[in-house]
Amino acid sequence: MIKPRVQQLLTAILPDLGFPLYKEVLLEYPKNPEYGDYATNIAFLLAKQLKEAPHHIAQEMCVKLTSVPQFQGIQFTSLNGFVNMRFSDAYLWQEFSRLFHEKPQFPKTQDAILLEYVSANPTGPLHIGHGRWAVIGSVLEAILRFTGHRVDTEYYINDTGTQVEHFYKSIDAVKKGQPIPEGGYHGAYMYELSGSRDNPLMLNVTRQKEALERLGITFTTWFSETLLHQEGRIEESIALLEGKNLVYTQDNALWFRSTAYGDSKDRVLRKADGRYTYFAVDVAYHRDKVLRGHTRLINIWGADHHGYVARVEAALQALFEQEPPKRPEFKVIVGQLVSLFRNGEPVRMSKRTGDLITLDEVVDEIGPDATRFFLIEKSPDTHLEFDLELAKKKSSDNPVYYIQYAHARMCSILEKLDAREEVSPVLLSEPLHPYERKLIYSCVQFYDTVWDAANALAPYWIAQYCLALARDFHLFYEQCPILKVDEPQKQKRLFILSQTRNVLSQALSLLGISAPKKM
Repeated sequence: MIKPRVQQLLTAILPDLGFPLYKEVLLEYPKNPEYGDYATNIAFLLAKQLKEAPHHIAQEMCVKLTSVPQFQGIQFTSLNGFVNMRFSDAYLWQEFSRLFHEKPQFPKTQDAILLEYVSANPTGPLHIGHGRWAVIGSVLEAILRFTGHRVDTEYYINDTGTQVEHFYKSIDAVKKGQPIPEGGYHGAYMYELSGSRDNPLMLNVTRQKEALERLGITFTTWFSETLLHQEGRIEESIALLEGKNLVYTQDNALWFRSTAYGDSKDRVLRKADGRYTYFAVDVAYHRDKVLRGHTRLINIWGADHHGYVARVEAALQALFEQEPPKRPEFKVIVGQLVSLFRNGEPVRMSKRTGDLITLDEVVDEIGPDATRFFLIEKSPDTHLEFDLELAKKKSSDNPVYYIQYAHARMCSILEKLDAREEVSPVLLSEPLHPYERKLIYSCVQFYDTVWDAANALAPYWIAQYCLALARDFHLFYEQCPILKVDEPQKQKRLFILSQTRNVLSQALSLLGISAPKKM
C-alpha cells in the first residue's frame, strides 16, 4: 500500500525537519486531480502551536520535504495552506510494476469479528431489501477477510415469538380453508407451504438459504433464537442486570435502566403478561456473541431497527463494563429501503403472484451479477432505486456491463497479441501519456481503497472503484493505441493492460461478480 507508507514517513520525518511532533499525518485525495495525488492539512493543525499562518508553514514544509531522500520522486507544492504531493512518472511506474509481486502487509489485528446480516423473519420469502443487506454483508465480509481480519458470519433466525405463532395459525387456516386470522400472513407462498409435509417454517428457512446461495452468499452459522430460550440465556442476562441494580418493576413489567448508559428512555425486558420483549432476547443474543469469543460485533439492520442501536449498546455496556470478557466494539450499519423501477415506472407487485417482488424473482430476471452490483453500488444509508430494464442493457449505460466489458476487452486484446499469460514489466523510458498515468494511478490505489473500505465499513467503495477503473481503462483504450506504435511502447501498454486486468479481476472478485473473458 502506498498511502499509509507515505503517511508514516511524513509523520516520522517532520520532527527531524524542525516541526512539532503530531500523532499522525493524514492524507486525502484532492478534489481536483490537477492539484496532485495526495494532500494533507497538517499545516492547519500545527498553525496554533507554531503561531504562524498555515500557508507559510506549508511552504516551508514543501521546501524541506523536497530534500528528504525517502521522498525522491515526489513533488511537494503548497496550495492555500495544504501540502500537495504528486508522484513522478518513474515513482508511479515502480509502484505499478510491483503490484501482485509484492503483496501488501496489512496491519495485523487481534479482532475476532462476528458479522451478522440479513436475519430476516423466517415467516416469508426474502425480498429485494433483504437482498441489499445480503450483498452489503457479503462484500464487507470479503474485504475484511482480504485485509487480514478474522471474520465469522451469522444469520439470526427469529423462530419463536408472536410472529411465529401468527405464522403457524395462518398455515393452519389455509389448510382448513378458513380466513387468515388477524395479524396473520397472506400471499401465494402460504398456500405452497401449507401443502408440504415438512415444517413450513423450516422450509421457509431452507428457501431463504437457497435464495442467498444463488447470489453466492453463505454463513458460518445460522443461529436459532429458540436456543436462547431453551438454554435459559435470557434469564441469565436479566439476572446479571438485576445483580447490578439495573432493572426495576413498574406496571407489572420489568424494565432495564438503559438511560444510565445514554439511551433516550428505559426499556422493557419482560412485559406485564410475562413474555419477554424482542429487546430482552437481543440482550441475551448479543451477550452470547461475546461469550463465544467475539471481540467486535458488526450488525447490518434495516432502517426500521434504527431505534434499537442505542438500547443494545447500553445493554452491552452494562453487561461487560467490569467483568471479563471486556466489552466488545459494537457497530451497526443501518440501511435504507430499495425501490424497483421498470423503464422509469415503479414496480411494487409481482406479476406472477400479485405479492411483493421476491429476491428470487429479481435474480431470475437480471441475473446474480447485476443484482449484486446494483445492490452494492451506493452507500447503505441512501434510498436505493434501480431500474430492472437498465440492469439488462448491453450498453455503457449499464454499469455492470460497462465494467465487465472492460475486463473482457482487456482479455481479448491480450489474447489477440498472444499475451494471454502475465506480461513481464518493462523499464519506463519516456514520460507517461496522461491517460496511461491516470489508469496506472487508479490501479496503484487498489490495495489502499480496499483497506480504507474495510476500516470505514464501506463496501460500496469497491463498486465505485470498479466503475472508475473501467472508465479510466476505456479512456486509455481510446487514446493510447497498442498495435500501431513501436515495440517498446507496445510492450509497455501490454503490461499496463495485464496489470489492470488483474486489478479489475480482484476487485470484481471482492464484489462477488464474475470477470468474463468474452462478451
